[in-house]
Amino acid sequence: MITKRKETILVSLLSFAAALRVFLFAAALPFFSDVDEDLHFDLVLRYSHGQVPRAFDLVGPEALDWIVPHASPEFLQTPDRFPGGNFGPPLWKRTGLEAAELAAVTREDWGREVNSESSQPPIYYLVAGLWWRLGQGIGLSGIDSLYWIRFLNIPLIAAVVWLGYWAAQIIAPDHFDLRMGVPLFLAFIPQSVFSTINNDVLSPICAGALFLCLLRWWQAKSPTLSLGAFTGLAVAVTCLTKLSNLPLVVVVFIAIGVTVLASARQKSAPALIAFSALILCAAIPIGGWLLWTRSHFGDLTGSATKITLLGWTRKPLANWWAHPIFTARGFWVFWSDLLTTFWRGELKWQSLPLRSSVTDAFCSVSSMFLLAVTFVATLRPYSQSLLQRKAMAVAALSFLACVVFFGILSLQFDFGHCINPSREHPYFTSGRLLNGALIPFALAYVYGIVVLFRRILTALPLILLASIMMFVTISDVLLHRVIFASEYNWFHR
Repeated sequence: MITKRKETILVSLLSFAAALRVFLFAAALPFFSDVDEDLHFDLVLRYSHGQVPRAFDLVGPEALDWIVPHASPEFLQTPDRFPGGNFGPPLWKRTGLEAAELAAVTREDWGREVNSESSQPPIYYLVAGLWWRLGQGIGLSGIDSLYWIRFLNIPLIAAVVWLGYWAAQIIAPDHFDLRMGVPLFLAFIPQSVFSTINNDVLSPICAGALFLCLLRWWQAKSPTLSLGAFTGLAVAVTCLTKLSNLPLVVVVFIAIGVTVLASARQKSAPALIAFSALILCAAIPIGGWLLWTRSHFGDLTGSATKITLLGWTRKPLANWWAHPIFTARGFWVFWSDLLTTFWRGELKWQSLPLRSSVTDAFCSVSSMFLLAVTFVATLRPYSQSLLQRKAMAVAALSFLACVVFFGILSLQFDFGHCINPSREHPYFTSGRLLNGALIPFALAYVYGIVVLFRRILTALPLILLASIMMFVTISDVLLHRVIFASEYNWFHR
């Protein structure tokens, strides 16, 4: 029998393991990764000075002062393109006229980049900007200051592990395998976005808090005003962290709306008051940001100008149906690419993706299969509470709603000369954008394993899940081992 105290210790250890993993990989990865890290860094600096972007400007001079000496060419170039067949030491370790000339050329190159992320919602950049100021205040300088922003991801991933545990604890208080399985999954999923400066890292916390609010709505005999207000704020911060979280927010909002409608039929005034507070607390901050964006970027989300910058054009509705996603092969390409980048990230090293075909195939197939198992299980009421069935159905639907959203985006555009997505590969498959659904996905994935194997042996679901996470972790370490040797990273400062 595992006591509550021992269970808390186990979750604390998993949280520490997640934090340690993120620290090691964030410190080993040079700057600036190919996943728009320079653009996010530019916005962090601007917000740290209280400067909210008003247009799609070039990367700012202050950001260039950091990018030029610290940027590594190892992400998108190969050593054979450099003198002597190697990258040479980073600029921040060089001196003399040659270093100055190289810095000037590098600054000119980076200085032509337009920050296409400028219209992104503000929450992450506000948090990271304050974190940057804190680092400056305690005396950090040079490359340590850059890594300090990445190290914000350490407490964030620890919080994600705990949020997943709390959600599982509410849903299945009598099932140790689910309560421990969810934080185990979250601690070791090898999503590389947690190794970089990126606004996707905050999404799991905001969306996870929103999912917990939904569970409290279902638990409460009569929802309170404070629950409504907190849920509204959770909706607001989830949307104002990343707009790609919107499908998940819609699913949760509908689930709460159905609950309130049932209460309204019983003439429950507290439920209506709480729901009104939810609407008000969500609408004011979201509405304010949308008006700001419309005023300065031309539309409510700033996407119209960004689409033009990227060279995309909208296709007529009649042309959508010719998309390859409607074929078996095209759908599998979309699903597998999206799910593998959701599991492992999108980093490249020397212009090649860091990927393992065996691991990627396993992640894609197992995700599809276990989500299906979870859906079927929610339709069979025996041995499950109503709360458990509803929670697992919403968890799976939240993730799939995000997948459908990216499928629709894939249909809408001719991607022109864009590299990713492209005309040759017209799929929105940036898995990091699904990060908001990380906790719901973990619940659904682990629940599928529990449903299949608990009857065989009580401990079997956790044994299998631990084996899966060990497999993907070892694969991830082997893929990233070359990065640890980079002269450009924190360990070689």
